[in-house]
Amino acid sequence: MSDEPSCSNSYAARTDSIVNSQRDSIEDECDDEVDLGSEEDSRPSKNSSSPDSDFNAPAIVNCIDDHAEYMIEKGNEARYAQISPEPNPVIFNIEIHEFEKRGDGINAFVVYKLETEVVNVPGYTKRHYETWRRFSDFLSLHGKLVEKYQSKGVIIPQPPGKSLSAFTKTKVGSEISREMGVDRARHLVRFINRVCQHPRMSVDCDVRDFITIESPLPKVIQTNSIAGFGGKFLKNMQDVLAKMTFQMEEGDQWFEKTQGQMEELEFALKDMHLATEKLVAARRELATSSENMSKALGMLASTEESTTLSLALSALTDITENVSAVWTKQADSDGEKLSETIHEHLMLIVSLKAVFTERIRAWQQWQDAQQLLGRKRDQKTKIDLSIGQRSEKSEQLKVEIEETIQRMDGLEKNFGDLSKAIREEVVRFNEQRRLDMKQMLVEYMENMLNTHVEMLKYWETLEPHANAIQV
Repeated sequence: MSDEPSCSNSYAARTDSIVNSQRDSIEDECDDEVDLGSEEDSRPSKNSSSPDSDFNAPAIVNCIDDHAEYMIEKGNEARYAQISPEPNPVIFNIEIHEFEKRGDGINAFVVYKLETEVVNVPGYTKRHYETWRRFSDFLSLHGKLVEKYQSKGVIIPQPPGKSLSAFTKTKVGSEISREMGVDRARHLVRFINRVCQHPRMSVDCDVRDFITIESPLPKVIQTNSIAGFGGKFLKNMQDVLAKMTFQMEEGDQWFEKTQGQMEELEFALKDMHLATEKLVAARRELATSSENMSKALGMLASTEESTTLSLALSALTDITENVSAVWTKQADSDGEKLSETIHEHLMLIVSLKAVFTERIRAWQQWQDAQQLLGRKRDQKTKIDLSIGQRSEKSEQLKVEIEETIQRMDGLEKNFGDLSKAIREEVVRFNEQRRLDMKQMLVEYMENMLNTHVEMLKYWETLEPHANAIQV
């Protein structure tokens, strides 16, 4: 590159001879490239101008310093691409802080208070919403979303499953268990927030009504545990039988590779989920053992005759009790942020498999239409050959063939659109999964670090008591 400055605000530095020689060609063909001549003659000058030249081409700005001067010179004639403003941030967050039991006996049910914050989402006129929803409302919403979007290739998050023990406690017990209510509320929050993260489902009319309408939603028929289990079992059996009786000839290597990757991911997540469940159980057992140890130390301290040793044992009792509480808190954190996150992604993979099954079903419908078209063409050919001329039956088959062709084209287009939508959903799923896994691991390490720092502070308080023991 030349050592001369490369910044210029005009083409006026060109020599008069070059401008005059090129003027005619510019008038004839304004898009032709202009020959700038030799490097010495065409070297740009920042402050140069040519009064004899009437060539009013827009200036080239190559550096930041010249930008202000150029804008002053050209004013409104400057044609710059305006920098688009940054998009407004989208906020869609739902939390459940309260729940209560309503009704008595067999008519009893639990409702959860949804507190929603929505910003820059179409269809939502307010920033904050508060609604009460029962568990069956969540199941009804999931059913509607599956019916509308699963056949279109959208991955539908799974709601928490029904629990027979929770059902019994709600119907028979006078009050709902606090632990059971908090646990279910946390799973419901995961489900509804995952739904609202999706760009299509977040603006769905059923989702919007679920979040914004303050009055109770219409009661859903057949939402009991037995009906839900029976319907799910029947659908699973239908899918299994369909796969056994019909094998799809996969022509897209991307889908074949993706399904293999999802199988491996599901297997790895199942192992990790089992390991985290054992980890949580071990931490709870450690917390229980520490609490029992604290009680035993307290009894020993009360019977010790040595004052200094009794004080040290009392201090150790308090420390062991505090350590037990810390391990309990760590076990709860591991269960909520580690184990439940992994289980949530396992359920998303189940939903992704259901979408792949929809693609197989769409391909099967397309193939059935092709086979039907072939049979109708064979029938028409046989009739034409046997009669020797077109008959009423032949004309009817001709109409049916045209209708079958149109239907087959529609099924082919549907299969292509579904395949494209699934590709986009898989990409979105993988991106969100990486973000979730990163957040999960970071939070786990931070919690573990805080746990050990807190326990270290407790154990450091034992040192002066231990040093003060007199034998």
